[in-house]
Amino acid sequence: MSGQGAVLSDFVRTSGPLNGQALHHLALTCASAVARLHARGNVGLGLSHESVALGSHGQVLIGWQPGVTPGSAADDMRDWADLVVFAGTGRTDGDTSVLTPALRLAVRQCRQPDPTARPRAADVLRVLLGRSVAAAVASVDDLLAS
Repeated sequence: MSGQGAVLSDFVRTSGPLNGQALHHLALTCASAVARLHARGNVGLGLSHESVALGSHGQVLIGWQPGVTPGSAADDMRDWADLVVFAGTGRTDGDTSVLTPALRLAVRQCRQPDPTARPRAADVLRVLLGRSVAAAVASVDDLLAS
């Protein structure tokens, strides 16, 4: 990710944890990317604070190499939750009380010990977008377009 921005772990170490809109934007962008990749059948993404960079113009850049990390969609959602907690606290095991209620709910669900109980990336995306139940049948692309 060199030359594309600050790797999240470096950014948090030098500038401190993200909060407010910046944290929500990171969580939303990463959930969106995971949802799109999952919709295309890609899992085992290895999402971490080392594979995400913050671009110089506010964009979030996600490094991903197909087939590098064995895993499942549920593992990816656990990784997403750990990434969000790290971004908001500076630690993967940080205190989630600093997160907004929507992020706290999503993180708690994605960290459930039973992988089959974890939500899909598209479901997390719906929560973060604050969509109604009627949006539950929309595709990821439809949600992102609105």
